[in-house]
Amino acid sequence: MQTASHAMVIIDPQNDFCDAGGSLYVGGAEADIERLASYLKRSGERYGDIFVSLDSHDPIAIFHPKFWVGADGESPAPFTQVTGKDVTGGRWRAASGTNALLAERAFAALSSRGIDSLTIWPEHCIVSAWGHEIASPLKDALGCWRSRGRAVRYVFKGENPFTEQFSIFEGLDDRWPECAFNETLFLRLAYRESVTFAGEALSHCVAASLESYMSRLRRAEKDQDVYLLADCSSPVSGFSRDECLGKIASLGVKIITCE
Repeated sequence: MQTASHAMVIIDPQNDFCDAGGSLYVGGAEADIERLASYLKRSGERYGDIFVSLDSHDPIAIFHPKFWVGADGESPAPFTQVTGKDVTGGRWRAASGTNALLAERAFAALSSRGIDSLTIWPEHCIVSAWGHEIASPLKDALGCWRSRGRAVRYVFKGENPFTEQFSIFEGLDDRWPECAFNETLFLRLAYRESVTFAGEALSHCVAASLESYMSRLRRAEKDQDVYLLADCSSPVSGFSRDECLGKIASLGVKIITCE
């Protein structure tokens, strides 16, 4: 087997998602990361490259509470659903007046994709904070992989504070240059015999990344095996694991486990 023909993509294996003390902990993610770390230590040599995405945010972002303020002067609680009508009707407004027009633009972009609300998440994956760091078990495993003289390739996503970005390949408002489809990353993956995905969260960033990738792969008419390590990925609470896996399988992704 030629390792250069196989790559792994690990989605957002960060403390805020994968540690019980994280601000946006995904239930089951600690065990996912343990399994993935163990798998890489015993089988990492099969991969020529490992790509790791890092969700990367500022506290003042359109999907964080501090961006918004209500008539009572309070910010929305985490997991509040803010709609375009809430904004135009005055229920919520950008806390900074300079962000008001950009907020309107953001909701116009959501509407163009058939999305009618924006989830306000707890502040998470703040750049340079503990929650942004890779969870320890995987960090150790990647260190072992590096000891073979190979570099881990990092992909930063979500840095634009005016739009959501679940997929590692593109943001919801691709009019922003940094949210346009990441053609460079796609080309680094598409020539391989296979690409294996894992990470968090199954219901959001993993699913969105696979949807982006498989759609672009079809347009490129590429024949490639794409796998998901199902036992190394968990959904956000309230989302059905079976439904998530079913939708991903319908894209043409092969569902496997690290065993």
